[in-house]
Amino acid sequence: MKTVLIVGAVGVLVAGFVVGCGAQQQAGPSSTSGDELKGRVFVSQAVTEKGKPRPLADGTHIQFQITDEGELQVRAGCNHMFGRVDTSNARLALTGQGLGQTEMGCDKVRLDQDQWLAGVISGNPAWELTGDTLKLKTADTEIVLGAKQATALEGPTWVTTTYVENDLARPAQTLAWLTFAGGKVLITTECNTVEGTYQATTETIAFQDLKSTGGSCPQADAITPVLDGQLNYKINDESLSLTHPSGKGVQLRVGHVDGSLAGKEFVSEDGKTKLKFDNGQLTATVGCNDMTGAVVADNGKFVVQSLGKTRKACEPAVMEQEDRLAELLKSVPDFGFSSTGLFLKSGRTTMTFREQ
Repeated sequence: MKTVLIVGAVGVLVAGFVVGCGAQQQAGPSSTSGDELKGRVFVSQAVTEKGKPRPLADGTHIQFQITDEGELQVRAGCNHMFGRVDTSNARLALTGQGLGQTEMGCDKVRLDQDQWLAGVISGNPAWELTGDTLKLKTADTEIVLGAKQATALEGPTWVTTTYVENDLARPAQTLAWLTFAGGKVLITTECNTVEGTYQATTETIAFQDLKSTGGSCPQADAITPVLDGQLNYKINDESLSLTHPSGKGVQLRVGHVDGSLAGKEFVSEDGKTKLKFDNGQLTATVGCNDMTGAVVADNGKFVVQSLGKTRKACEPAVMEQEDRLAELLKSVPDFGFSSTGLFLKSGRTTMTFREQ
């Protein structure tokens, strides 16, 4: 993944509008210094251009944040944009080297959306914060954003990004996906799974009884030694840091479903196997039983955790197909899009699907 610098872009941005349930009055606009924007995360609710709605790419939204250190961080479904910003006089003005951006390989629709948003951010839009509603405006465009609730430890699937030892940080070469629920932790890797228990306070988390389903596995061997006993943890927006008293630690991010999959249904070439993506859940079937589980599909990896299955009596041939599909889904296959549609690939097994 590369990082690039964006210069010379011009455009408009506006924030989303959220009204508290049962509110009788709406707070007036805040001051114009912008200090009250720091440390908060906002998500788009509406976008208009020249007075007309501007739809965003399917499955995407604009996320806007200014950190406590004064760095602007913006996402719109593909790349991560960032830069130092001056918020005085009720304007967003990029400073220093301007707007930087990662350079990920996304589909044209989302890349075009990134380019449009970069132009908006670089155009010094006016901002107005009223309660939990942030509005960013230019002459032609308005994007309305509402304050985002803090991310909880339980609920998301967390993906490893960085391993830390004292002051040395290195990118995760092998990935692991973690979920926390009801005192149980599940760690999925490309070669096995690890299960255990945990107890968490608002600042610490203690891991116990971590057990692997298989033998030695590079991915599991990378993360399980870090999750030893009690660690400090901190959640910042969609990032989770776990730090051991020894100085070792791991940083994770919330995993997502690719915008080209979210809310959609796909069918295999023979019409027998169907995949449905809905609110972070996958439902898969070959015509008899339904298989369901939490799904993350980003950065080319397709991860299904806690895959469950109904128990209908099916024809033997259908049950064999179900077993092969379950094996593929549990193998953390690669995924992507070709001229024929979505594909899942693990080893020598490849399945292709078209959107319904």
